[in-house]
Amino acid sequence: MSSRPSSIAADEVRAFVAHVDLFARDPDALARAVAWMTPEEVVRFNRFRHDQDRWMFALGRSMARTLVGRELGVPADGWRWREGPHGRPEIASPDTDLHFNVSHSAGLVVCALGRGRELGVDLENLDRHPPDPALVPRYCSQSEAADIAAQGDLWRERFLVYWTLKEAYLKARGLGISVQLADISFDLNGEDNASIAFHNSLAGTDDRWRFHLQRHAPHHLIAVAASCAANGTPRVSVVPYA
Repeated sequence: MSSRPSSIAADEVRAFVAHVDLFARDPDALARAVAWMTPEEVVRFNRFRHDQDRWMFALGRSMARTLVGRELGVPADGWRWREGPHGRPEIASPDTDLHFNVSHSAGLVVCALGRGRELGVDLENLDRHPPDPALVPRYCSQSEAADIAAQGDLWRERFLVYWTLKEAYLKARGLGISVQLADISFDLNGEDNASIAFHNSLAGTDDRWRFHLQRHAPHHLIAVAASCAANGTPRVSVVPYA
């Protein structure tokens, strides 16, 4: 993994993507990732029963430590990671306006970075076990449910589009699943122009957010959520991790 410097501007959010097969290409990468972990993280790493789950956890930690370190100008293990509300990762020290978020699914890992804004990312495997149709009215607004029903046999993928966007938003806000997801409603407006609205229990919530949604390779969907209230609307890019 390269240590070349990277610079993310205030009006930019960048999501870096990698696959766990990089551990096969770089024999020392996994050992280095584990060496950077805290004792608590090592316990979590060792609890995973399957190699792929263990590697995704390690890769997410390694990517975040490396990328944040580049931005802060410190070694990958030279800054302190903490778990915020509902497990949202945060930089405990040094003091910075940098935010990051991590997600993984089916061997792929994504780490998003941005400055001066709340930030969340979610990654879903489109080949996952099909969702139960009963989840649609539970987790989707009326307009989303109508859109899903209109997709016919493709309804499962449309449901996962909404699910991925909602997960990215919840992660950005540090909110748990106790939130009524049906009170969060997305209008897709094209894949890279989704807008959010709030109803019932969430009415009046700040809707100034930028959402980026894209398919990655044939089987994954990436959603990025970034707040816009303080620093305007950022441009979002998804790039390979190197």
